[in-house]
Amino acid sequence: MIEIRGLRKNLNGKWVLDGLDLDIHEGMSLVIMGPSGTGKSVLLKHIVGLFDPDAGDVRVEGMSVPQANGKQIREIRSRISYVFQNSALFDSLTAGQNIQLGLSAEECRKHDAHRDPRVIEAVDHVNLGREVLTLLPSELSGGMQKRVAIARAIVGRQRYILYDEPTTGLDPVNANVINRLIARLQGEIGATSVIVTHDVESAFYLGDEIVLLSDGRVQARGTPTELRESPDPVVQDFLHPKLT
Repeated sequence: MIEIRGLRKNLNGKWVLDGLDLDIHEGMSLVIMGPSGTGKSVLLKHIVGLFDPDAGDVRVEGMSVPQANGKQIREIRSRISYVFQNSALFDSLTAGQNIQLGLSAEECRKHDAHRDPRVIEAVDHVNLGREVLTLLPSELSGGMQKRVAIARAIVGRQRYILYDEPTTGLDPVNANVINRLIARLQGEIGATSVIVTHDVESAFYLGDEIVLLSDGRVQARGTPTELRESPDPVVQDFLHPKLT
């Protein structure tokens, strides 16, 4: 379980997170939505310890992320994988080598990346042909790069997968492919998924529950049906923006 209490973060004079409270239960698929600048990606970075809060706490399975020492933060991160918005693949490494980075250094030394059975299994999970293992990121399409990034996230079988805008920059066809892949992996692997997206259609497709952020706090939380039927005008304005 991930527990977030009173989380505050000021960036460039603005309270991007302002007393945010949130519980993320194991095994669920939780989507985080909100207007631009409401701290969605900043929240993910606090969970994995890439940002330190100005106040508040984040606990992963009882371990405080802000208070963790070097050994403890490595233990926390060993339970979490992160799919970055831009895929964040290393240009000089092949797809197979990029995927293998999702394993520990000790595990990486056991096999050549292109023959590592765990890497091959991860590639199969994301429906990529094994021939991509020897290709560089520059030789892959945007959709294929995203699937390599997801393969890297699942290869170590971490308990939590954080997806930061997984369909950003993709055309509708590839975005749909990635959404269906994330949903299928949720069922196959059983990890807890936390998905940041600005796309309402993706959120309703992927989320067991959806959290809407506003002014650095949780404005609403519920199932897709509960949010559709919410009388909260902030929720309805976000789901059905008025044309200007």
